[in-house]
Amino acid sequence: MASGHTPFGTVERALAWRYVRARREHGGLSLTAILSFAGIALAVFALIVIMSIMAGFRATLLDALLGGQPHVIVSINHIPEAEADNIIERIERVEGVQSATPYLENQVLVTSDYAATGAVVKSITRKELEGYSFLEDDGAQMLEAAGFGEGRNGGDVILLGAYLASGLGVRVGDEVNLISPQTNSTIMGQTPRNKTYRVGGTFKTGSVELDRVYIFMPLEQGQIFFQHRESYQAVDVRLVDPEATELAEQRIRNAVGQPVGIDTWKRIRAQYLNALNIERNMMLLIMLVLVFITSLNIISGVLMLVKNKTRDIAILRTIGATRGTMMRVFIMIGGALGLIGALTGMTLGVLFVVNIPNIEWAFAQFGIVLFDPGTYGLEGLPARLSWAEVLGSAGWAALMSVVVTLWPAWRGASIDPVEALRFE
Repeated sequence: MASGHTPFGTVERALAWRYVRARREHGGLSLTAILSFAGIALAVFALIVIMSIMAGFRATLLDALLGGQPHVIVSINHIPEAEADNIIERIERVEGVQSATPYLENQVLVTSDYAATGAVVKSITRKELEGYSFLEDDGAQMLEAAGFGEGRNGGDVILLGAYLASGLGVRVGDEVNLISPQTNSTIMGQTPRNKTYRVGGTFKTGSVELDRVYIFMPLEQGQIFFQHRESYQAVDVRLVDPEATELAEQRIRNAVGQPVGIDTWKRIRAQYLNALNIERNMMLLIMLVLVFITSLNIISGVLMLVKNKTRDIAILRTIGATRGTMMRVFIMIGGALGLIGALTGMTLGVLFVVNIPNIEWAFAQFGIVLFDPGTYGLEGLPARLSWAEVLGSAGWAALMSVVVTLWPAWRGASIDPVEALRFE
């Protein structure tokens, strides 16, 4: 038997398969091994689901963040409008820059007939607003219907975040009053600037936090209301690759040719990004350890199999099977348990992730809300499936199953056939 057969060849695979499918009363796999298979499947399932949901959280939060925030901010607060326009033209010609538009951003108190709250007004051009990703589907039609930016000095139409509008109790067509920190000089002294605007529409960025505070106003109207005539606050620079902020910053400095303040979304949100990355990496580490711990149960299953098959091992050794042959047989058994468990968990995990909307809908029919937007700040449970992570999870589980099988496989291969058959 020892001569003429290859490692992991037909003979060894046949032996491994015979032991795997043997019934328990004939010395086959114990209940422990079956539970090991189930544990690995559930661990891989949990790893795929958790990592997909965390990837979905990160992508959704960053999409919402970058939808309403510049990738690079160039401060031009004290530069005359004509010179600022020239700077903007130079920035637009920089390699990797998708667009560059001026804007103002100011805090206000917004009031309606029902409530009052603080808000942030971003004064931008209609062209820039049409390019925002969260307005791509019907943004142009909504702005056209609302009349955003139309009329004298940009008109009096503004857009409110959906949750801000809900908190104020206003709908499209209603009026709100904006009160600015800037003041007007009157015979009664300094009084806050205020003006009534019409709600032309509402929007959702994908982040409830942003939708509770943001207001969009035409740039021309913002320059008047916030006393920024013939000047801008900053330039909203959008990049083809939002991650390439360092290279873009250097190119913009070279193109502008004069000292200006430049900031990037990565620096502004550094703590936010670090928290997301650390949380995701720690969760990945914990889940990988969990898969490893679950695979340790295979040791018990293979050891029980070795004990039950001691007589068979001794007979095989006497007719020429080598220690390496027996060791590879048991490694294949442990690896098969891990691989089948990993594939089962991978299948269940993928099916769960792609059907999350249906699962949420099914629970909603019974009045169970799995993911409350008001609590978590996002609409719906986000999930983004990465096949690299899916295959990596299954591969890790299969690898750990082989690793933990090495010791019991070595014990089985080390059985002395003389000692094993002494009392047979």
